[in-house]
Amino acid sequence: MNRRQLLVSLAVLPLAARAADKPIDGGPFVPTPWVILEEMIKLAEVRAGDVVVDLGSGDGRLVIAAAKRAGVRGFGVERDGTLVNYANRQAAAERVGERAKFVQGDVFEADLRNATVVTLYLLPRLVVKLVPKLRAELPAGARIVSHDYALKPWPPDKTLIFDVEEKQNINGTTQTTLYYYVVPARIGGRWRLEAGASLIDGPVTLEIDQRPDHLEGLARIGERTAVLRDLAVRGETIRFSVLHGSRLVDFRGKVSGTTMAGEARSRGDSAKWSARVD
Repeated sequence: MNRRQLLVSLAVLPLAARAADKPIDGGPFVPTPWVILEEMIKLAEVRAGDVVVDLGSGDGRLVIAAAKRAGVRGFGVERDGTLVNYANRQAAAERVGERAKFVQGDVFEADLRNATVVTLYLLPRLVVKLVPKLRAELPAGARIVSHDYALKPWPPDKTLIFDVEEKQNINGTTQTTLYYYVVPARIGGRWRLEAGASLIDGPVTLEIDQRPDHLEGLARIGERTAVLRDLAVRGETIRFSVLHGSRLVDFRGKVSGTTMAGEARSRGDSAKWSARVD
Protein backbone atom coordinates (compact mmCIF):
# COMPACT_ATOMS: atom_id res chain seq x y z
CA MET A 1 0.00 0.00 0.00
CA ASN A 2 1.44 3.40 -0.99
CA ARG A 3 0.65 6.46 1.12
CA ARG A 4 1.62 10.05 0.54
CA GLN A 5 0.54 13.22 2.27
CA LEU A 6 -0.44 16.23 0.17
CA LEU A 7 -1.56 19.70 1.13
CA VAL A 8 -3.78 20.90 -1.69
CA SER A 9 -4.78 24.47 -2.44
CA LEU A 10 -8.36 25.15 -3.50
CA ALA A 11 -7.70 26.38 -7.00
CA VAL A 12 -10.77 27.11 -9.11
CA LEU A 13 -10.92 24.80 -12.13
CA PRO A 14 -12.25 26.17 -15.43
CA LEU A 15 -15.51 24.25 -15.65
CA ALA A 16 -18.80 26.04 -16.04
CA ALA A 17 -20.57 23.52 -13.79
CA ARG A 18 -18.98 25.11 -10.72
CA ALA A 19 -22.33 26.78 -10.12
CA ALA A 20 -23.55 23.33 -9.11
CA ASP A 21 -21.71 23.65 -5.78
CA LYS A 22 -25.05 25.03 -4.62
CA PRO A 23 -28.05 22.72 -4.10
CA ILE A 24 -30.17 22.21 -7.21
CA ASP A 25 -33.97 22.03 -7.28
CA GLY A 26 -33.91 18.25 -6.86
CA GLY A 27 -32.68 18.68 -3.28
CA PRO A 28 -29.29 18.97 -1.57
CA PHE A 29 -26.42 16.70 -2.55
CA VAL A 30 -22.75 16.43 -1.60
CA PRO A 31 -20.59 17.34 -4.60
CA THR A 32 -16.97 16.28 -4.81
CA PRO A 33 -14.80 19.40 -4.31
CA TRP A 34 -12.99 20.38 -7.49
CA VAL A 35 -9.48 19.77 -6.26
CA ILE A 36 -10.42 16.25 -5.10
CA LEU A 37 -12.05 15.56 -8.45
CA GLU A 38 -8.82 16.44 -10.22
CA GLU A 39 -6.83 14.15 -7.90
CA MET A 40 -9.28 11.30 -8.60
CA ILE A 41 -8.80 11.68 -12.35
CA LYS A 42 -5.02 11.78 -11.93
CA LEU A 43 -4.96 8.77 -9.62
CA ALA A 44 -7.08 6.76 -12.08
CA GLU A 45 -4.62 7.68 -14.85
CA VAL A 46 -7.48 8.60 -17.18
CA ARG A 47 -6.21 8.55 -20.76
CA ALA A 48 -7.35 8.48 -24.36
CA GLY A 49 -9.63 5.55 -25.10
CA ASP A 50 -10.94 5.23 -21.55
CA VAL A 51 -14.61 4.86 -20.72
CA VAL A 52 -15.23 6.55 -17.37
CA VAL A 53 -18.30 5.68 -15.30
CA ASP A 54 -19.25 7.74 -12.25
CA LEU A 55 -21.66 5.96 -9.91
CA GLY A 56 -23.76 8.57 -8.13
CA SER A 57 -22.72 11.24 -10.61
CA GLY A 58 -24.57 14.20 -9.06
CA ASP A 59 -24.12 17.30 -11.19
CA GLY A 60 -21.87 15.40 -13.64
CA ARG A 61 -18.69 17.31 -12.91
CA LEU A 62 -16.32 14.34 -12.85
CA VAL A 63 -17.45 12.75 -16.11
CA ILE A 64 -17.51 16.16 -17.83
CA ALA A 65 -13.98 16.95 -16.64
CA ALA A 66 -12.75 13.54 -17.81
CA ALA A 67 -14.48 13.91 -21.19
CA LYS A 68 -12.69 17.20 -21.81
CA ARG A 69 -9.51 15.17 -22.08
CA ALA A 70 -8.98 14.03 -25.66
CA GLY A 71 -10.47 10.68 -26.56
CA VAL A 72 -12.22 9.97 -23.26
CA ARG A 73 -15.88 8.97 -23.10
CA GLY A 74 -18.04 8.43 -20.06
CA PHE A 75 -21.42 8.32 -18.43
CA GLY A 76 -22.86 8.93 -15.02
CA VAL A 77 -25.62 7.12 -13.13
CA GLU A 78 -27.68 9.25 -10.75
CA ARG A 79 -31.03 8.58 -9.04
CA ASP A 80 -32.06 12.27 -8.98
CA GLY A 81 -33.65 13.16 -12.31
CA THR A 82 -33.16 16.88 -11.77
CA LEU A 83 -29.42 16.38 -11.37
CA VAL A 84 -29.33 14.13 -14.44
CA ASN A 85 -30.99 16.83 -16.56
CA TYR A 86 -28.64 19.45 -15.17
CA ALA A 87 -25.57 17.29 -15.89
CA ASN A 88 -26.63 16.68 -19.50
CA ARG A 89 -27.14 20.42 -20.01
CA GLN A 90 -23.70 21.11 -18.54
CA ALA A 91 -22.11 18.51 -20.82
CA ALA A 92 -23.70 20.24 -23.82
CA ALA A 93 -22.54 23.64 -22.57
CA GLU A 94 -18.98 22.31 -22.23
CA ARG A 95 -19.19 20.86 -25.78
CA VAL A 96 -18.73 17.26 -24.67
CA GLY A 97 -22.37 16.21 -24.92
CA GLU A 98 -21.52 13.49 -27.43
CA ARG A 99 -18.97 11.92 -25.10
CA ALA A 100 -20.48 12.55 -21.65
CA LYS A 101 -23.95 11.16 -20.99
CA PHE A 102 -26.00 10.94 -17.81
CA VAL A 103 -28.88 8.62 -16.99
CA GLN A 104 -31.31 8.31 -14.11
CA GLY A 105 -31.07 4.93 -12.46
CA ASP A 106 -29.85 2.59 -9.75
CA VAL A 107 -26.07 2.23 -9.46
CA PHE A 108 -26.57 -1.49 -8.80
CA GLU A 109 -28.20 -1.86 -12.21
CA ALA A 110 -25.56 0.06 -14.18
CA ASP A 111 -23.89 -1.80 -17.06
CA LEU A 112 -20.16 -1.71 -16.28
CA ARG A 113 -18.92 -4.23 -18.83
CA ASN A 114 -17.28 -1.63 -21.10
CA ALA A 115 -15.95 0.66 -18.37
CA THR A 116 -12.21 1.06 -17.93
CA VAL A 117 -12.45 3.56 -15.03
CA VAL A 118 -15.09 3.73 -12.29
CA THR A 119 -15.32 6.52 -9.74
CA LEU A 120 -17.62 6.76 -6.76
CA TYR A 121 -18.44 8.97 -3.79
CA LEU A 122 -21.21 7.06 -2.06
CA LEU A 123 -22.24 6.12 1.46
CA PRO A 124 -19.96 3.41 2.89
CA ARG A 125 -22.76 0.82 3.11
CA LEU A 126 -23.40 1.23 -0.63
CA VAL A 127 -19.71 1.09 -1.50
CA VAL A 128 -19.29 -2.24 0.29
CA LYS A 129 -22.38 -3.71 -1.39
CA LEU A 130 -20.98 -2.75 -4.81
CA VAL A 131 -17.81 -4.83 -4.41
CA PRO A 132 -19.23 -8.09 -5.88
CA LYS A 133 -20.68 -6.23 -8.87
CA LEU A 134 -17.46 -4.33 -9.56
CA ARG A 135 -15.31 -7.47 -9.45
CA ALA A 136 -17.75 -9.53 -11.51
CA GLU A 137 -18.58 -7.05 -14.28
CA LEU A 138 -15.53 -4.88 -14.83
CA PRO A 139 -12.84 -6.14 -17.22
CA ALA A 140 -9.45 -7.10 -15.84
CA GLY A 141 -7.25 -4.03 -15.56
CA ALA A 142 -10.09 -1.57 -15.02
CA ARG A 143 -9.29 1.07 -12.40
CA ILE A 144 -11.53 2.20 -9.56
CA VAL A 145 -11.18 5.28 -7.37
CA SER A 146 -13.42 5.62 -4.32
CA HIS A 147 -13.62 8.92 -2.46
CA ASP A 148 -13.34 8.52 1.34
CA TYR A 149 -14.70 4.97 1.64
CA ALA A 150 -12.79 1.76 1.02
CA LEU A 151 -14.25 -1.17 -0.92
CA LYS A 152 -14.05 -3.50 2.09
CA PRO A 153 -12.86 -6.22 2.39
CA TRP A 154 -10.92 -5.66 -0.87
CA PRO A 155 -7.50 -4.14 0.01
CA PRO A 156 -6.65 -1.11 -2.16
CA ASP A 157 -3.63 -1.06 -4.46
CA LYS A 158 -2.91 2.53 -3.42
CA THR A 159 -4.21 4.96 -0.82
CA LEU A 160 -3.83 8.72 -1.25
CA ILE A 161 -4.39 10.98 1.78
CA PHE A 162 -4.41 14.77 1.67
CA ASP A 163 -6.09 17.81 3.20
CA VAL A 164 -8.73 20.00 1.58
CA GLU A 165 -10.19 22.84 3.62
CA GLU A 166 -13.48 22.71 1.71
CA LYS A 167 -14.16 19.26 3.16
CA GLN A 168 -14.60 20.86 6.58
CA ASN A 169 -18.05 22.01 5.49
CA ILE A 170 -18.97 18.53 4.25
CA ASN A 171 -18.01 16.15 7.04
CA GLY A 172 -16.25 18.23 9.68
CA THR A 173 -12.68 17.30 8.72
CA THR A 174 -10.20 18.46 6.11
CA GLN A 175 -8.76 14.98 5.56
CA THR A 176 -9.58 13.29 2.28
CA THR A 177 -8.75 9.70 1.39
CA LEU A 178 -8.82 8.25 -2.11
CA TYR A 179 -8.72 4.48 -2.53
CA TYR A 180 -7.37 3.08 -5.80
CA TYR A 181 -8.00 -0.45 -7.09
CA VAL A 182 -7.03 -2.41 -10.19
CA VAL A 183 -9.57 -5.11 -11.07
CA PRO A 184 -7.86 -8.52 -11.18
CA ALA A 185 -8.53 -11.17 -13.79
CA ARG A 186 -10.90 -13.85 -12.54
CA ILE A 187 -8.70 -16.89 -11.89
CA GLY A 188 -10.63 -18.76 -9.20
CA GLY A 189 -11.31 -22.43 -9.97
CA ARG A 190 -9.50 -25.39 -11.54
CA TRP A 191 -7.01 -25.01 -14.37
CA ARG A 192 -5.16 -27.57 -16.47
CA LEU A 193 -1.57 -26.38 -16.95
CA GLU A 194 1.07 -27.62 -19.35
CA ALA A 195 4.72 -26.52 -19.43
CA GLY A 196 7.92 -27.64 -21.08
CA ALA A 197 9.06 -31.12 -20.04
CA SER A 198 12.44 -29.66 -19.06
CA LEU A 199 10.74 -27.85 -16.18
CA ILE A 200 7.70 -29.94 -15.25
CA ASP A 201 7.16 -33.38 -16.68
CA GLY A 202 3.46 -33.96 -17.36
CA PRO A 203 0.23 -32.00 -16.90
CA VAL A 204 -0.47 -29.97 -13.77
CA THR A 205 -3.81 -29.14 -12.17
CA LEU A 206 -4.10 -25.76 -10.46
CA GLU A 207 -6.77 -25.14 -7.83
CA ILE A 208 -7.13 -21.43 -7.01
CA ASP A 209 -9.28 -19.80 -4.34
CA GLN A 210 -9.86 -16.14 -5.20
CA ARG A 211 -11.84 -13.72 -3.06
CA PRO A 212 -11.61 -9.93 -2.59
CA ASP A 213 -9.36 -10.31 0.46
CA HIS A 214 -7.91 -13.75 -0.20
CA LEU A 215 -5.87 -15.46 -2.94
CA GLU A 216 -4.20 -18.83 -2.65
CA GLY A 217 -3.75 -21.98 -4.69
CA LEU A 218 -2.40 -25.50 -5.01
CA ALA A 219 -0.65 -27.33 -7.84
CA ARG A 220 -1.30 -31.04 -8.22
CA ILE A 221 1.53 -32.75 -10.11
CA GLY A 222 0.85 -36.45 -10.38
CA GLU A 223 0.41 -37.72 -6.82
CA ARG A 224 2.11 -34.70 -5.31
CA THR A 225 0.59 -31.41 -4.14
CA ALA A 226 2.49 -28.12 -3.87
CA VAL A 227 1.42 -24.70 -2.66
CA LEU A 228 1.48 -21.91 -5.24
CA ARG A 229 4.06 -19.51 -3.87
CA ASP A 230 3.94 -15.74 -4.36
CA LEU A 231 0.62 -16.05 -6.19
CA ALA A 232 -0.49 -12.63 -7.40
CA VAL A 233 -2.73 -11.23 -10.11
CA ARG A 234 -2.90 -7.59 -11.16
CA GLY A 235 -5.17 -6.82 -14.04
CA GLU A 236 -4.43 -9.49 -16.65
CA THR A 237 -0.94 -10.27 -15.32
CA ILE A 238 -0.39 -13.36 -13.17
CA ARG A 239 2.63 -14.76 -11.39
CA PHE A 240 3.31 -17.72 -9.10
CA SER A 241 6.01 -20.24 -8.27
CA VAL A 242 5.88 -24.02 -7.79
CA LEU A 243 8.47 -26.17 -5.99
CA HIS A 244 8.90 -29.22 -8.23
CA GLY A 245 11.32 -31.69 -6.73
CA SER A 246 14.33 -29.59 -5.78
CA ARG A 247 13.59 -26.89 -8.36
CA LEU A 248 11.56 -23.74 -7.84
CA VAL A 249 9.80 -22.94 -11.11
CA ASP A 250 8.66 -19.35 -11.61
CA PHE A 251 5.63 -18.69 -13.82
CA ARG A 252 4.77 -15.33 -15.37
CA GLY A 253 1.98 -14.72 -17.84
CA LYS A 254 -1.30 -13.16 -18.91
CA VAL A 255 -4.87 -14.23 -18.28
CA SER A 256 -7.41 -14.04 -21.11
CA GLY A 257 -10.83 -15.30 -20.11
CA THR A 258 -10.66 -19.08 -19.73
CA THR A 259 -7.00 -19.33 -20.75
CA MET A 260 -3.68 -18.07 -19.53
CA ALA A 261 -0.17 -18.39 -20.91
CA GLY A 262 3.35 -17.13 -20.47
CA GLU A 263 6.90 -18.20 -19.72
CA ALA A 264 8.29 -20.39 -16.92
CA ARG A 265 11.87 -20.21 -15.67
CA SER A 266 14.08 -22.25 -13.36
CA ARG A 267 17.86 -22.31 -12.95
CA GLY A 268 18.50 -20.74 -16.32
CA ASP A 269 16.03 -22.97 -18.17
CA SER A 270 12.88 -21.51 -19.67
CA ALA A 271 9.79 -22.82 -21.45
CA LYS A 272 6.40 -21.64 -22.60
CA TRP A 273 3.41 -22.60 -20.49
CA SER A 274 -0.34 -22.41 -20.93
CA ALA A 275 -3.40 -23.26 -18.89
CA ARG A 276 -7.09 -23.67 -19.54
CA VAL A 277 -10.08 -23.80 -17.24
CA ASP A 278 -10.64 -27.46 -16.38
